[in-house]
Amino acid sequence: MEGVEFCPVCGVPRQFVENHTWLDNGVIVQTSDRQHRMVIMESENLDNLYRGIEEIIGIPVERIVIETKRRATREYIDRLVPEEVKDMVFRKELDIELLIQANNNIARIMGYGDVRVKGYRLEFDEGDYLEEEVRNPYSVPMWCGDLAGAVEAVTRRDNDVEYRMISSDVVEIKAFPAEHPPQFQGRLELKEYHLLEGEVGLDRCKTCGGPSGLSALKWALEEGTIKDTTTGRRVVMLGPAYQEAVFEELERELGEEIPQTIVEAQRRFVRSGFYRVKEIESEDQFRKLLALRGLGNLRTLALEGDRLRVRLENAALHLMIVGLLQGYLETLTGRDSAAEWNLTPEGVLELEIVAR
Repeated sequence: MEGVEFCPVCGVPRQFVENHTWLDNGVIVQTSDRQHRMVIMESENLDNLYRGIEEIIGIPVERIVIETKRRATREYIDRLVPEEVKDMVFRKELDIELLIQANNNIARIMGYGDVRVKGYRLEFDEGDYLEEEVRNPYSVPMWCGDLAGAVEAVTRRDNDVEYRMISSDVVEIKAFPAEHPPQFQGRLELKEYHLLEGEVGLDRCKTCGGPSGLSALKWALEEGTIKDTTTGRRVVMLGPAYQEAVFEELERELGEEIPQTIVEAQRRFVRSGFYRVKEIESEDQFRKLLALRGLGNLRTLALEGDRLRVRLENAALHLMIVGLLQGYLETLTGRDSAAEWNLTPEGVLELEIVAR
């Protein structure tokens, strides 16, 4: 992809580092908006988690995921794009395709996949649409929500979305004007993170200033992917508040058992062998990994026989972390387990898992 400059030392796109700030408390924030938290996580975990939830409860959740991500993306892009730019789009004083291409280039850098415009129409009537083809989508339902929400924010009009799988790793997504179902109208209450101070102390690249640990990531911009070379797994940068919003919407729609269901689906995914137990063998190594990913500040990781105790400050996506660590312990011991956890108002995850 033309116009992207990489750091000559660590190999990270400079835009990726400049747009994000790694704090010393295990948190990543957008440089231009420090209230907007970000995390790096395995993209394959997303759709596999949704499928796991569906298998447990026996109800499709894809539409809830799409609609929640649509509303979240609309709010994010709405704040990002100035009103005068939206006015210029409405008056056709700005080539909308330039705006679309700029957004797609950012998506590639963030690891969302290789996205290309297939066609569009913008006359501000019912015949409008935007159709894109995405190779290597980081998540099909999340991408559908991203596209519909972005179009809504720029055009100030409600949209629906539909998709068609061309192959196992290529999807066509089309957004078009449509009224939203009543239960998915209105604004989302996104989670606010109340951050505690910390001193993780990630090593820094002397050239670009980003964490040295990012050198383990390899960008394939033409593919729109980021690969962690230490694990061989694909990762993506996204906002945890939007994923938390999906979880909260699932709970609101389907019941209070959903948090436990999310933990269970994640536990099963880990037990399938996707993650490796050795990744948490060293407390210091795991602390640096979580901080590099923006998932929080690990204060305690104590494995005492069949019992694992964890204290994680500034925890993001805590339900996924509970399931992750429960799956790790079960893989290590070869036994089932019971997990008890609590997330304080200050964002401190206190977790205890006991093998049975």
